[in-house]
Amino acid sequence: MNVLPAVNVLLCTRNYLRLGAELTGGVERLSLILVQSLRKRGCCFSNAYREIDDGTPEDDLDEHYFGRHERIRITDSTTSDQLTSFLLEGNIRVIHVQQARTRDFLLFREAAERAGAVLIATMHEKPFGDMFLLEQDMPWQILREKRSPEALKRFLFPGHYRKKLLNRLRMNAMNIFGLCHRVVLVSRDYLPGLENLLQRELQSGEYTVIPNCVGFSNFFPEQHIARLKIREVLAVCSLDEPTRRVGVLLDLWRELADEFPDWTLRIIGDGPSGKHLMRQARKIPRVIMDGRQDPLSFYRTSSVFVSLGVTSEAWSMSLLEAMQNAAVPVVFNTSEAFGGIIDNEVNGFLVDDMDLIRLKGVLRMLLEDEGCRRKAARAALGRARMYGQLTFCRNYFDLYRSTLRDPDRS
Repeated sequence: MNVLPAVNVLLCTRNYLRLGAELTGGVERLSLILVQSLRKRGCCFSNAYREIDDGTPEDDLDEHYFGRHERIRITDSTTSDQLTSFLLEGNIRVIHVQQARTRDFLLFREAAERAGAVLIATMHEKPFGDMFLLEQDMPWQILREKRSPEALKRFLFPGHYRKKLLNRLRMNAMNIFGLCHRVVLVSRDYLPGLENLLQRELQSGEYTVIPNCVGFSNFFPEQHIARLKIREVLAVCSLDEPTRRVGVLLDLWRELADEFPDWTLRIIGDGPSGKHLMRQARKIPRVIMDGRQDPLSFYRTSSVFVSLGVTSEAWSMSLLEAMQNAAVPVVFNTSEAFGGIIDNEVNGFLVDDMDLIRLKGVLRMLLEDEGCRRKAARAALGRARMYGQLTFCRNYFDLYRSTLRDPDRS
């Protein structure tokens, strides 16, 4: 990638992109990959954010990635004048929304027009993702919210709530496409669902497809698979039942543990169901729960990666991170994008949602067949190389520049 004239970009995220923010979530990790790579190639970045995930006071924020003049906190009282001034002072030409509340898009668009900037948004959620979460999470919402009136309404009148949620999702999508100069989809497989949600056909000039990239810059050395991989199954996820289905994995491991006494299940993550799941795990042999931390060292040693969750996310960073470290993925096929990443039974295994008999059979086969495991690990590593960080950053760099040059942007 050659160094070209600078493009000044405002990245909009939920959390401030502080030092260590890449451990907060996939969007933060992807955002910092863009910042670190494209700054070396002529781009200047600022950060608009709503929250500070670790609770650091505003005046004590670190300036590892952004100085005081390169960050702005967006609140409900932030005005178009304030944001426009920030854009003009920083000569910012591109507003790239990674995460934002629906109400913020109007603010971003108005400020962009006044400052002569373009507005781009990446859709990190599946078109109907929240609808599927609603089906999974309803009983747990009642328990977590202690039978609040709103939760009880959702439980007693599910049809009304589903219709209300669908209308909200449709309005959000219409808002994004109506206000942004370009929308980025992380997979072309989401296009039919998005058109269904919008109830119209999308034109090619309205969107761009840029798949997300691997989370780490280095790939596992293929020649070390036999030497470095240990007999461990890994799950990296939020401990939030029932959508992440860690309890299902624990129940399954209970059945496999005695059959494979030299294998371990390791779960990395935290969340609202953590205490309940830890109590469940204590009764099962060889289960390690490590809490939230950088999973890289565990990806590099684990042989099998398992993901059973249903989320609204359009892309699984942990899936690609596992594959780039030669951990064979076994996932419930709950996302349209998975089929584009995994060639079933070649570089990983897709299991129909909640087909526990099939899931158990796949895991048993991988745990006992070292040859199959190593072959799939090499194939997973090869597929992950298609999602390198250099290609990802080049695609966004090209998008920033092409959108600025587009004389027909509206």
